[in-house]
Amino acid sequence: MTHALYRDHPIRAQLAQILDMQGREEFNDPSVAENEPIAFARDKVFGLTRLIASLLDMVPATLASSVAISNMQAQLQQPVNELSNFLANRNPGHIANAAAQFDQNVMPLLWGLPQQINSLGEESLSVIVARQAQAAADTVRQLNAQRAELESRFAAVQAQADSLTNQLQSQADAAARERAEAAATVANLQKEFADREIERGKNFETAAERQRRENKVAIDKLDSEVKKLFDDHKGVFDSLVADLGKQTTSLVEQIDTKRQEAARIVQVVGNIGVTGNYQQIANAEAKEANFWRWATVLFFGAGISLAGMTFYKFWHEPLSPESLLSVAIRLLYAIAITAPAWYTARESARHRSNSDRARQTELELASIGPFIELMPEEKKVEIREALTKSYFGRQVEPHEVNSPLDVGGIKDLVIETIKAVRK
Repeated sequence: MTHALYRDHPIRAQLAQILDMQGREEFNDPSVAENEPIAFARDKVFGLTRLIASLLDMVPATLASSVAISNMQAQLQQPVNELSNFLANRNPGHIANAAAQFDQNVMPLLWGLPQQINSLGEESLSVIVARQAQAAADTVRQLNAQRAELESRFAAVQAQADSLTNQLQSQADAAARERAEAAATVANLQKEFADREIERGKNFETAAERQRRENKVAIDKLDSEVKKLFDDHKGVFDSLVADLGKQTTSLVEQIDTKRQEAARIVQVVGNIGVTGNYQQIANAEAKEANFWRWATVLFFGAGISLAGMTFYKFWHEPLSPESLLSVAIRLLYAIAITAPAWYTARESARHRSNSDRARQTELELASIGPFIELMPEEKKVEIREALTKSYFGRQVEPHEVNSPLDVGGIKDLVIETIKAVRK
């Protein structure tokens, strides 16, 4: 290690940082100074720090071990961190940890500075002791200042407590007087309320008895007058009751007649609405059937025309593999064109069947009313119940899909084509 590196070694900055912390008031706090182990650890940390700094100043670079100094620099970082943490949170345990780090990790490395205590002069030791004494004096002075402050605060608090005690006593006396006055007032109110309640009860009983007597006299008088009036007009009352009974009976008969007429009107309106709905369904289904019928004629006519043209073209020509292939291809085209006619014919037949069924239902519902009008009412109800089971709750017939080569499908195709052509 050269003289320049030894003079500017980073360990000197760490030692200076620790020595700068010694002047902080936190290390002279009563929580540190009055705790003997913590105060000892504090003095040990700063004393060893000054010792190492003095050794670095007095031991020449040629006698110092660079390895020991570098390791000491690394080990000093932990005490620096512990002291910084103490300044941050005032936890004295960090000072004890820093002293333990010096004992365990730093002091064993002092062999790197061979001129140790013997090389120190009396002046250096006296300086260290003087500085420790100065730190102790600062601690005592700070403790005295804090004690004086605490005494003044305690005196102020004691005076305030005495004042509050006097106020509380006066308030307690006032509250006792107010409670006594309130108790006396409540007793007077209760006595007055009891007297008034007794007087009110007596007055109420007297008034109630007088009112009962007056009501009894008035009721007896009214009863005699009503009885006399009833006897004088008994004939008129009987005639009015008889007339009212006749009018009521007549009104009931008229209401029953109107109800029957309204039922018939509702039935007729319902029949008209239902039959009109079936008529609309029949017309819509017939329109759909006509559309699919003409589609059948179009596809079937196109396929037949293509097949006829093929036979006509190759009828007088000799057969050859090329002509047979052309005929087969044309016939396949004709079949492909004719195939949709099977579906359109089926749809036309299905819509036509739906139209016929709707028209038949419309005719039956329209004629059922006049047909059963002259029958007895019980018979009418029986017929309507039977028709309800026939017209309501029926399942929809499933739409079956058959092969285009089905005989029924071919028959429907031919029938629909003939019907469309005839139209």
